[in-house]
Parts: sequence; structure tokens; C-alpha cells
Amino acid sequence: MQQRRIVRVLEAVASQAPGPLADRLCGGAAEVLGAPGVALSLLTRDDLLQTVCATDGGRDGETMQADLGEGPSYTAHRIGSPVLVGDLDLDDTWPAFGPAATASGLRSVFAFPLRRGAVRVGSMTLYRTVAGDLIDDQHADALVFATVGLDLMLALQAGRSADELDELFLAGTGNSAQIHQASGIVSVQLGVEVGLALAVLRAHAFSGGLSLREVADDVVGRRLRLDGRSPEKGANQQ
Repeated sequence: MQQRRIVRVLEAVASQAPGPLADRLCGGAAEVLGAPGVALSLLTRDDLLQTVCATDGGRDGETMQADLGEGPSYTAHRIGSPVLVGDLDLDDTWPAFGPAATASGLRSVFAFPLRRGAVRVGSMTLYRTVAGDLIDDQHADALVFATVGLDLMLALQAGRSADELDELFLAGTGNSAQIHQASGIVSVQLGVEVGLALAVLRAHAFSGGLSLREVADDVVGRRLRLDGRSPEKGANQQ
């Protein structure tokens, strides 16, 4: 039974349009699992969600989590086991992400850690616009997709240090690269660790009703400083 399940998952990946293997993995998962939103993300040591592949609905969900610093992808990665929420309206796990997700039209989320033993690299998360639990076959298939996703990322990361993001992961993920750079700048400005600098960026974005990417762009473009000093005059003016 498990062998047939693995074959079905691999066939779904192979049937996708030509392109990066990660993108084909997310596309295949969306079809097999009946979830229009699917994302495979890496969680970095400085608490940034780095999306490796995603369908449209999945990318929106991961961006929301990255902006807020919480959500199913974070939780699954941290606890090392699946996070299954069949009805977001009845769940209060995430005080910021939950209301934001339901306001955007999401009704259920399911996150599966990319984990093998003590190794944890991120999560695969499903987003659906209807409430309801996964059926047993969908849950079992999702575990296989997560395993394939883990194998893919471990293969790409082979021979690199735990602190180093593979450049292949950054291809096409300008948002994450920009936020990483902004976190480093704020870290220097405030004299704090990068993880805390990222939290400061998120707080500034939330208080101003902005996305994390918008704030990061302003920091990198030297139009905004978060240490109380005025930005450089004329910096990157459009």
C-alpha cells in the first residue's frame, strides 16, 4: 500500500509542466491533496520563513505567516509533528494569523514538518478555502509529499553549513532575500541579534499597516532607519 502511494505521488510530480522540481512538487501536491494552496518552506535560524515553492494560494499564506511571525508552518516546524486545523473559525492557536487568514478567505490549514530524526528544515503547508478535515488518504499522501520535499531540500543543501542558505532556494524568492538583508541592517543599527531585528521589522510593519516586504524595501533602500535616526537625505529616491 505504501509503495503504491509513493508511486502515485511521484507520478503526480512527473505529470506537472516542465520546470524546477520544487515547483512540480507543489503543483502535484495541490492536485492530489485537493488543496489549491500548497507551500514548501524552509525556516531559517533567524526565524524567517523562506518559501521554496508554492502555488498562488500557498504563497499568499506563507507571506502572511512571514509578516506575522506565526502560523501553522512555524508551529509544525517547532513541534516536529503535523498541525491540522479543519476549521480556522473554531481555532484560537494563532492570535494574529488566525483572524488574518479567515479574513482572507481561508477556512482550513494543514502543516507537515520536514523532519527526519533530529533534523528539521521547514514545513509543507496546505491551505483550503473550505472547512473540513483531511481524509485518511489525503493525510497519508501529504506525509509522502513532505518526505519527498525533505529529501529534495537535503539533497540541495548537501555539503553546506546549517547557517548557509542554498542559493538555489533564493532563486525567485526576492522577498525573502530582501527581508534577510533588511534584518542584517537593522541588526547593525540596533546592536541586536538578527532574530530580534526581524521581530522589530515585523512590529514596525504591523503598527504601520504595511507588509514586511514594504518595510524591508525601505530599510534596504535607506529610506527608513529603526534606531531613531533620520534616513540619509536623497537615499534611493525614485
